[in-house]
This record gives sequence, C-alpha cells and structure tokens, in this order.
Amino acid sequence: LIFDNLKKSIAYTIQSNIPEITPFLAFILFAIPLPLTTFLILAIDLGTDMIPAISMAYELPEADIMMRPPRDSKTDRLVTKRMINFSYCQIGLIQAMAGFFTYMVVLNDYGFPPPSLYFRGNSEAWGHQTFFCKFRG
Repeated sequence: LIFDNLKKSIAYTIQSNIPEITPFLAFILFAIPLPLTTFLILAIDLGTDMIPAISMAYELPEADIMMRPPRDSKTDRLVTKRMINFSYCQIGLIQAMAGFFTYMVVLNDYGFPPPSLYFRGNSEAWGHQTFFCKFRG
C-alpha cells in the first residue's frame, strides 16, 4: 500500500516538471515572452502541487492488492524507466503542449499572433504596451 501510494505521488510530482520548464526553455531559445514570472511558477508549484501529491500518499488500497504477489525488494524499484518515460515524455509533454496552445490562443486574441512573438521576450517594450481584445459579432 505504501509503496504503491509513493509511486503515485512521485509520478504526479515529476510529471509537472516538464510544463514548468518548457516556457523558460522557449524564452531562452526563441525569446518568446514568459507567460508567468518565476515567482508565480514557484507559487503555483508550492501552492497547488504539494497538496494533491501528499493526498495520494493517503489513498485507499486498490481492489486487487491482496491478490498480487509480494514485492521483491531487489527487483521492484520506486522509480522505474517506464514511470519516467510515462511521466516526462507522455504526460509532461501533453501538458506542456496544452499550456503553450492556450498561451498562444490568448495572446492571439489580444492581437499578438504566434509568429510575431519570436525574439520579442527580451525587448524592453514587451509588457508595457496596451492590450486590446478583439470581439466578433
């Protein structure tokens, strides 16, 4: 029970690293303006990620827990290649792409199409211009 719940907590915690670091990588590589500041990312991470991760440690046992053979401590690991692949490469990338898509849609609605964002993140004027929403209908 404890081993399974720890695996769930670790998988949940490491899958959130990719969506948090990709905006900074895009800022460094392509100078795309950051959607959130470093302080806000830290506040979101500490304020919202830790409570669900801790609650997974107190999750009820699964229905088939008594039917499974005992865990072999020499071969069963807490963090496996499969979990890292699933957490980082699948779930993390899906969340990062969804976040970037939402960020680009919102900026496009405010008059900044995605192609115009490249190499504007380092300019002194970014963030000081007036935003206008476009309404249709």
